[in-house]
Amino acid sequence: MLISEIKNFKWNVNYDVIVIGFGGAGATAARFAADHNCKVLLVDSAPAGHEGGNTRYCGQLIAGTKSKKAYEQYYSKLTEPFNLDKNVKDTFVDNVSNIQEYLKKYLNVTPFSFLDHPNRMTVQSVKGDFPDYPSYSGSSEYNMYTVHDGQSIEDGALWKVLRSEVTKRLDKITIWYSSPAIKLLQNEDNRIVGAVIKRNNKKDIYVHARRGIVLSAGGFENDPDRIQDYLGVPRVIPMGSLYNKGDSIRLSIEVGADQWHTSVFNAGGLYHGLTYAVKTGERGALVYTWPQLYTGSIFVVGNDGTRYFPEDAHSKAGYLYMHGFGRHPCLTTQSWIIFDEKQRKELLKIKDDLLQNSLKTAISANNIKDLAIKLKFDVATFVTTFKTYNEMAKLKKDYQFNRRPETMIPMDDSSIYAIKLQPTVLNTQGGPRRNENAEIVRPDNSVIFGLFGAGEAGGITANQYQAGQDVAELLIFGKIAGDNVSKMPVDNISLINMTNDAILQSDEKNINYQLKANQYLGKSSQGMGNELVVRVTIKPNTTDIEDIKVIKQSETKEIGQKVIQPLLKKIIQDNTIDVDAITGASLTTNAVKDAVKDALSKVKTN
Repeated sequence: MLISEIKNFKWNVNYDVIVIGFGGAGATAARFAADHNCKVLLVDSAPAGHEGGNTRYCGQLIAGTKSKKAYEQYYSKLTEPFNLDKNVKDTFVDNVSNIQEYLKKYLNVTPFSFLDHPNRMTVQSVKGDFPDYPSYSGSSEYNMYTVHDGQSIEDGALWKVLRSEVTKRLDKITIWYSSPAIKLLQNEDNRIVGAVIKRNNKKDIYVHARRGIVLSAGGFENDPDRIQDYLGVPRVIPMGSLYNKGDSIRLSIEVGADQWHTSVFNAGGLYHGLTYAVKTGERGALVYTWPQLYTGSIFVVGNDGTRYFPEDAHSKAGYLYMHGFGRHPCLTTQSWIIFDEKQRKELLKIKDDLLQNSLKTAISANNIKDLAIKLKFDVATFVTTFKTYNEMAKLKKDYQFNRRPETMIPMDDSSIYAIKLQPTVLNTQGGPRRNENAEIVRPDNSVIFGLFGAGEAGGITANQYQAGQDVAELLIFGKIAGDNVSKMPVDNISLINMTNDAILQSDEKNINYQLKANQYLGKSSQGMGNELVVRVTIKPNTTDIEDIKVIKQSETKEIGQKVIQPLLKKIIQDNTIDVDAITGASLTTNAVKDAVKDALSKVKTN
């Protein structure tokens, strides 16, 4: 939108830089712009505790390499046979080669190297993705890092580090939650000079950007129209943020940006990009494909009742290695795990809450024909699938998809079960095309002055994805965007119409909590949300816990918040934090116990 199109136009507030999207890339861009003494506005469409985009939910793995030359070979092979701008590729390869130094210098962490600890539990848990394509040149030197040597890679550890770098700079960074960007504003010279932000999803605020804007609002996992238009998939279940709705694409198209990589996406979960079915609007779970899900009297069919991939093949972010390189299998609107009673008994032995809940809701039938009717399959087609699988299992040869014969056992035609699956998406890659300077460009490759991009919207993955690649990219291009937007010449204006000061205040402030006698404050950042703060009251002249109140938390409503009060009740009752974790909410449990521990540690010193 051109400013000249708006009658009697006046800005409401001035910032040097606006960063749209508080995920990993946005957090990185904001902190580096602030380090260049810029006044930054960081906005996100999600409410507090749900910002973070997919960085909050991803595996926290960061790409690295022992050899720049080897990684250049490996990354080039991952990109083939598609084209990627050479300057962009060289910039990425150069920075991945130095990512260990980046983590030490800018995030103040000691990176944990996977290549140096091959037998560690963390490394073994992702050995199939390390590397994803071991036959490619240069893959043996590929490395991955985490910011800690934890037992889990899905604990949000990197996100918490990136977020803390922002909150350390609240003197320069203002944060608005529940405040999506509605429009980008251009002056008569087509320079991006501001944005319309719908503050608290209610009031339009016209924010002037004296230097420029960074677009880092994530992908389009929750935009059903773009999912169909760009990915050619009828419907997918998001496994990360529920707030990535293609804002970066919409905003950038309106100001003339070119788009690239719109058909590229990464999946995960069971088999090749599937998860247990959920209701519309819910997040899918990043679940584990246990060996019992592909070994025995069990197979998977699409919504026509036929198999469409080898169940035992390792999923590479949803990609299946076919005809020479990784490709997503043709996804249907739903799929089904089919198994018999003897296999059900094997599945019941697995300690996996999500699997066990799915087993409880599995559809059952006394024979294959009755199951076909219940699943609304063509009976003849499904019976043929069943018979063909059994014949191949007996012959010890999967002529359809080359599943390993030792994993196939004939299925009984009695007490047949089905668990519903749906296709998933971890993140999309499509969005505004950017150059090596993180500047967003038009179709003719000219730069849109004042507009920069970082993160998964307009990500540089052109073809096959390697685990760790997107996180490295958000760190690299987030920094480039933050550095370069801060160097832009200042756009001076004089028309300022300040609105209500309260609505312009930051949603993140340093809080001075008030405590009474025998009360102690405890904090933790180990949960799935932001900082969790508790106030522990101790009985006078004792060390016994009288009461615990959570005075700040942003754990997930569907899981985390449901366990907090029962857990606190148990801690008070037993007068110790050494209580059993509540199943299915380990991160929230750890955060509560850690915060109470922090508070109790202060009792001993007073």
